[in-house]
Amino acid sequence: MDITFFKPHFKSLNEIMPNKKLPYQPPRQRVWMAIRTNAAEFTVQQVADLGNMKYESTRSFVSQLVKAGLVKVTKITPVHHVNCTVKQKVYCLVDDVGYHYPQMSKSGKLLGVTGNKAMWNTLRITQKAMCADELAKQSSNEVLHVKSSTASSYLAMLYEAGYLKCVENAKTTGGKAKYMLLPHMNTGAKPPQIQRVKQVFDPNLNQTMYSERPELDEEAQHGVLGVFYA
Repeated sequence: MDITFFKPHFKSLNEIMPNKKLPYQPPRQRVWMAIRTNAAEFTVQQVADLGNMKYESTRSFVSQLVKAGLVKVTKITPVHHVNCTVKQKVYCLVDDVGYHYPQMSKSGKLLGVTGNKAMWNTLRITQKAMCADELAKQSSNEVLHVKSSTASSYLAMLYEAGYLKCVENAKTTGGKAKYMLLPHMNTGAKPPQIQRVKQVFDPNLNQTMYSERPELDEEAQHGVLGVFYA
């Protein structure tokens, strides 16, 4: 018998997602899509496999979804193994918040995008060039405080994604760079989302507009770079 038959093969990220025309999706997004597809009934192992995400990372993510009230346990079924019987939880999706996976704290508190929404509204409504300090100030109110550092990051990512034009370059003026929203990039009321994997997703267009493609960092932490088969 040819012993090479038993030699394991580990699929690369390109093999797992061979269609390069599709934007990279982080592990949580892939699992979230698997949950939405199997909304009526799913297990942690099932969506972990479908999303190519580590089991422990998937279990933590699903636990957060339960705490946030988006997912609930529908039943617990016994799974018999050779030496023991374990209890397996079966879940269902009760609140589908949309295409993009929900951002949550470890306690399961949903993190709003009010800051991004406020800045996006400011850029759309004013149609003026402004620096990070100006954007933060005009987007803040008695309830919401937008930091200049947050505004700076948001402007930088929107610029990389092609939403903004640089009206004043900090290197040439000696001050702070000013940006203005390009008219044709006023895509809608929903603010472009800056995802934790450093990519910009536009919910108005339902597509990723920019990505630094940090696949390896994200996959190393949560995803499954190697898929074993004989």
